[in-house]
Amino acid sequence: MSWFSRIFRRRGIYADYSEELRLHLEERAEQLMRDEGLPREEAELRARRMFGNTTLLEERGREAWQWPVCEELYSDAKYALRQMRSSPGFAVTVILLLGLGIGATTAVFSLVHAVLLKPLLYPDSASLVIPWAVAPAGVDTGGLSLLPWNPIQFHALEKERGTYRYIGAFEGARFNLTGQGDPETLEGALVSWVFFPALGVTPELGRIFTQQEDTPGNAHVVMMSDAVWRSRFHADRSIVGKALSLDGAPYTVVGVMPPGFGFPRASEMPAEFDFGIESELWVPIALPAVTPRFTPSELAFVGRLLPGLSLEQAQAGMDLFAQRMDREMPVAKGWSQSRVVSLQQQIAGDSRRPLFLILGAVGVVLLVVCFNIAGLLLARGIARSREFTLRTALGAGRSRLLKQMLVESLLLAFAGGGFGVIMAAAGIEAIRILGPQQLPRLHEVSLDLPVLAFAIGLTLMTGLIFGFAPALGAARVDLAGGLKESGQRQGGGVKQSRLRAVLVSSQMALALVLVFSAGLLVRSFTRLLAADPGFSPEHVLTFSLSLPTATYPDRDAIAHFYQQALPELRAVPGVHAVGVTESVPMEGATESTAIVVNERPPAKGDRPPIVNYTIGSPGLFAAMGTPLLAGREFLDSDTLTAPQVTIVNRAMAERFWPHQSALGKQVRVPFQRVPATIVGVVADVKRTSLRETPEPEMFEPYTQNVWPSMAMMHVVIRTKADPALVIRETRSALRSLDAGLPMAKVTTLSTLESSATASERFSMLTLGFFGVFALLLAAVGIFGLVSYSVTQQTREIGIRMALGSSRSSVFQIILRRSLRLAAVGAVLGTVAALGVGRALSSYLYGVKGYDPVTLGAVVVLLMGAAMLAGFLPARRAASIDPMTALRAE
Repeated sequence: MSWFSRIFRRRGIYADYSEELRLHLEERAEQLMRDEGLPREEAELRARRMFGNTTLLEERGREAWQWPVCEELYSDAKYALRQMRSSPGFAVTVILLLGLGIGATTAVFSLVHAVLLKPLLYPDSASLVIPWAVAPAGVDTGGLSLLPWNPIQFHALEKERGTYRYIGAFEGARFNLTGQGDPETLEGALVSWVFFPALGVTPELGRIFTQQEDTPGNAHVVMMSDAVWRSRFHADRSIVGKALSLDGAPYTVVGVMPPGFGFPRASEMPAEFDFGIESELWVPIALPAVTPRFTPSELAFVGRLLPGLSLEQAQAGMDLFAQRMDREMPVAKGWSQSRVVSLQQQIAGDSRRPLFLILGAVGVVLLVVCFNIAGLLLARGIARSREFTLRTALGAGRSRLLKQMLVESLLLAFAGGGFGVIMAAAGIEAIRILGPQQLPRLHEVSLDLPVLAFAIGLTLMTGLIFGFAPALGAARVDLAGGLKESGQRQGGGVKQSRLRAVLVSSQMALALVLVFSAGLLVRSFTRLLAADPGFSPEHVLTFSLSLPTATYPDRDAIAHFYQQALPELRAVPGVHAVGVTESVPMEGATESTAIVVNERPPAKGDRPPIVNYTIGSPGLFAAMGTPLLAGREFLDSDTLTAPQVTIVNRAMAERFWPHQSALGKQVRVPFQRVPATIVGVVADVKRTSLRETPEPEMFEPYTQNVWPSMAMMHVVIRTKADPALVIRETRSALRSLDAGLPMAKVTTLSTLESSATASERFSMLTLGFFGVFALLLAAVGIFGLVSYSVTQQTREIGIRMALGSSRSSVFQIILRRSLRLAAVGAVLGTVAALGVGRALSSYLYGVKGYDPVTLGAVVVLLMGAAMLAGFLPARRAASIDPMTALRAE
């Protein structure tokens, strides 16, 4: 008989085998009746005893027509489903707990996977690198760790190539799009023609730039993002070849990039570089072939390595390049040193630590869930001890019971895992909406195949974790003791009760670790918010202006525009103060410069000090709310014909003129012929983060130093009420000067400050939520264990009260039991929490990792939760009627 036929004929075969076994029993009974003269009932009983366990014989006989492992698994699964149907409340509780735990863990893993583990959406992304310029050893760069490159260096590296198959250059840019509806400023980048081949991306429509287009005078072509193509041009497939007006000049569209491509993004680049949130337009950078001098720039490089080369080999190649540049350009010796990082590492940035922190926290929560469910299964196993005893007496082996319980646990786990996947999908959507927008690759978070595989593996692992101990307890049946207790109340077993107590104390310990970590982050965050940012963010509107070269071709035209714009903006109703500046706080981008202090050049062999450098206008510090500590602000009279002036921050004054007034001192930057006199000292303004240590910074009035970079400036407006109320009038005032000039990046200083702390806030709230959830689970575990203990000791409590124990003493005994479980967890958790606090130290601000205030508060909270969890069982125990309890026994 073929195996295929057996599948469909097994029911008949099983019936035939049972019938044959029954006939054998009847024949043996009849033989006993004939030979020994036994009555039929006694003969049948003896025949059954001689045959043994007929049910077991039937099962073993059927094994010839089946796959034993699969049949056992199928049988165990059916039995487990019957058990779940008989206790729906228990099954639903376990599935909900597991679904929440697995769902939260899977959602957080999807974030970690998208940001840190998932390959970039570029071909052979492992070979993509970014070499950053770094300052020579011992040079103070004003807090900047990574520096831009110079066009001379790019041409030299492009010619040499070295370890690169392609090396492309790019820098941030903004473009005013006009003639297509309302004027709009679009974020973008100036890129070399090799930029796209280096990344390995091809356009959705059209083509990439040619080498000829990446030369001065030929760069009037543009590529746009898929998002701009769809939103601004309604996905017009004939857009390629059409002309756009960018900054007042015509540009021909040559391509549309594929969906999702927006490199470079600000979240993926160092904070000190000025890139948009997402690039929307790309224009050839068209660097001149010959650069007269080592001029400042904002260039960054992206390279694709030759096949088979490692990151270490790329770094070695750049080191050789730096040595050659030092020989060829001794005037810039040391300024071609670099640090090569993979593009994936660069994009991930500093997000690795907070992401793994959150993943570790949700892993602890899942462990608490597993311990909680293990406790529930142990209690259920104690209630089913009579069932296990009878099954063992009927011939079931320990391994059979162990497998049965593990199958039941795994079925619960996979039911919870299925619910967890649904919860994970909702969690992922919440992460994409509520996650900090500065988090790189947030748009790539999804429930993809690797994340689903993780969820399945996690489900299997959790099923084994919470199911093993209860299964082992069920398999260790005391047959003699169990049969003696048949028909009586089951005592449960001391070992299982002790194991439940260990699990509950472990939950409390893990909850303490989580709540302590969350408490540290809360205290750190409050200290961070209390830190003085150097400005007052309330009622401050800010936006950027990008003056097109076609309309404002030189410094005089730029200066003339702002001289007209500032009075117009100050006249807007509801405006208190107005200023313009190169960079606003919390946006990150700053410039730096070498300085000469008091006309004393550095000693031979020493390098000049470097400070942050910002262009500002009269009224800037009043608009930002930056306190003036000494001297005065800029005045409209600080013109080109007036003496050069500057204002410095407190950090610069204390560094170069400690214990004396900085007013009247002189500072000169390399591009100035005469020094500027310090006329004011202002508070330190934090530029990139509230965490940063203020660096020396000097401000100069735009009326005396109109740089070409002033074509892109930020306007800061302090209002008397809600800043949103003056936006329309502000836009009208600007359009009266230039109808084609859009306001870009319209926001408030409060929003920028909030965005700067978004990562800390996200970590704090997430850890706080997980900590509270774990604490609730641990409290529920204490409640369940103490309640079960009261139920099992009803007779003992009744005897105590009958012998004279007061209700208050019984209440205290039960409550002490609850507190004892929590105290054990608190001791273990404190040891672990101190270790975790030490690991968190570098993430905290103004708080030590072993902060005793936080630890003490958390321990009190833990004991309070334990007291609340034990209150109801203790009150129930104290209300037991001794006579009723004894009569029930």
